[in-house]
Amino acid sequence: MPDDEEQTTDGEQPPPRRRRTAAAGPVAGGVATSDSEVAPGTDSVTSRKPAPGGLRVARVGAARGTTRKTTAPAATEVVSGLGPAAGPALPVEVGPAGIDGVPAVYDDGVEWLRNGVKRHPWSILVALAFGWTGIWLALWGAAIGIVIGVFVALGVVNTTALGRDVSNLGGGQAITILSILGGGFFGAIGGFVEVLRYVLASTPWEAIVAIASGALVATLITVAMATFERLGLRIRGYRRLSRDEVRRVAPLVREVAEAMELDGLPRFAMADMVIPNAWTHMRTIVITTGLLQTLDDAELRAVLAHELQHWRSGDAVGLHIVWAAAWPIAVTYNIGMLIAGQRQGMGVGPPGRFRGIMVLLGWIIAWPAWVILTIVIAPTVAVSQRRYEYSADAAAGSLGYAAAMISALGKMGAFEGGRTGWEQAMTATHPPTELRIEALQPPKPDDTEYQEEELRGPGWQEITRILRSVVPRRSTQS
Repeated sequence: MPDDEEQTTDGEQPPPRRRRTAAAGPVAGGVATSDSEVAPGTDSVTSRKPAPGGLRVARVGAARGTTRKTTAPAATEVVSGLGPAAGPALPVEVGPAGIDGVPAVYDDGVEWLRNGVKRHPWSILVALAFGWTGIWLALWGAAIGIVIGVFVALGVVNTTALGRDVSNLGGGQAITILSILGGGFFGAIGGFVEVLRYVLASTPWEAIVAIASGALVATLITVAMATFERLGLRIRGYRRLSRDEVRRVAPLVREVAEAMELDGLPRFAMADMVIPNAWTHMRTIVITTGLLQTLDDAELRAVLAHELQHWRSGDAVGLHIVWAAAWPIAVTYNIGMLIAGQRQGMGVGPPGRFRGIMVLLGWIIAWPAWVILTIVIAPTVAVSQRRYEYSADAAAGSLGYAAAMISALGKMGAFEGGRTGWEQAMTATHPPTELRIEALQPPKPDDTEYQEEELRGPGWQEITRILRSVVPRRSTQS
């Protein structure tokens, strides 16, 4: 804790202090505690009750002058039944609240979650509004309105005298297509507005209660996800790192953590995927086997610095709160994509003769959630998340890893990925890889000459110029 520091004075040495140490990490698989002492004037921990065959790991970082933080405890790595470990282990952060994997910069779990809300406040509010008020029902109203509008349009074309006359002149096909498009468009608007009026306008207080209830449920879901994160990752197919993987990763992680002046680390997990990826959960960083196989040590340091910056800033906590706030939408979308087979590593659908039926069924279930997610929630998240991605890249670059980060981005394309439809949709909130590389490159004298404008909509003056250019001008000749 920044405000909980102890300094040595001339001729005075503080007495040894007893504190708890956590045995956790990718090898330990659990948390064990032991009594220990902090030797005066040092950052080392002397364990009074070392675990048999275990490996004690000192706190990340060396002593810096006479001032040292005392709230970030050391970690003790216990390898049950394996004897002394051959390589360095990964110390896990234990913050003031005693929660491993939570950065010590937060006083307690409440501040940690509050910081997550601050990272994506508008995204969370939008997710609550669309996920818990029944607005998604308006999309079904729009779908029904399209069907009704198309039938009405076809009836007008075939039954009215004007429609028959135009058809006889040879414009029947064009009129029919325009009628279908127009009827579907106005039918969609009418159906959407009618259902929306019924859901919100008729009983507005119910929408307020629904949003408040959704916020409470989202809080409980977020706390549960944080508590059982390791178990959840295991159910999803992730695993702990093997000893050989720890031998490769741990020295690089410790080097990066010391450069970032971290007092500890999150937990780590491994995904057996050939795609080189890494992404951050609330208390755990997941890396893939493809990442270790594809990147060299310098590139891996850059990726780890990027992810550790996300973890320290609480970006993943904010994204998990957004997911919890949009829980009905997220679950519906994930179930639909699961049925349709649209998941990472599963191809384009389930095999067999029922593949087409399953894909159709999955999209029938998922399409309202897909519309809300891709058109509303993901763009809202992208407004802040793209800024955080650039910030994480810049943090790695500030440590001297800019060239390695550029090389890693060239090999990977994008770090974050996932196995569910929601997680894959969230990758769209990241900046384009080429622009991330551009931001990491050192400035050049001719940058302004080759700088392109961002893609954007036209302003009013530009629209006016376009309209004037296409509208025929009146002749001024007499």
